[in-house]
Amino acid sequence: MKIISESAHPLIKRKELLLEISHSKKPTPRNSEALKLVADHSKKDEKLITIKKITESFGSDKAIVKAYVYEDEKTKSNFEEVKKKKIMADKIKAQHEAKKKSAEASKAELPAQDKKE
Repeated sequence: MKIISESAHPLIKRKELLLEISHSKKPTPRNSEALKLVADHSKKDEKLITIKKITESFGSDKAIVKAYVYEDEKTKSNFEEVKKKKIMADKIKAQHEAKKKSAEASKAELPAQDKKE
């Protein structure tokens, strides 16, 4: 394993690593394998590391791994959480509640109309 670049970002409490991993006569390393290698190199827990990308040229025996190493789990979850899913879930929930209220309102109107006739 060879370090291509390492940059620290103290404001967001993480390091960005670009590593070259040799894997002669083996397939491209999976995320889990790359995660273990980055954890061994950075001497951090695997929970604090995110593998962003593994690239390789066709026929090459070297893979380039881009990884983020965070200082703590809270910081990692703040940056790595997919906020779009939460926003979409909130919208769907609001639409569901609006439909439910309109259905209840229409049901309440029907018996009142039947009594008038």
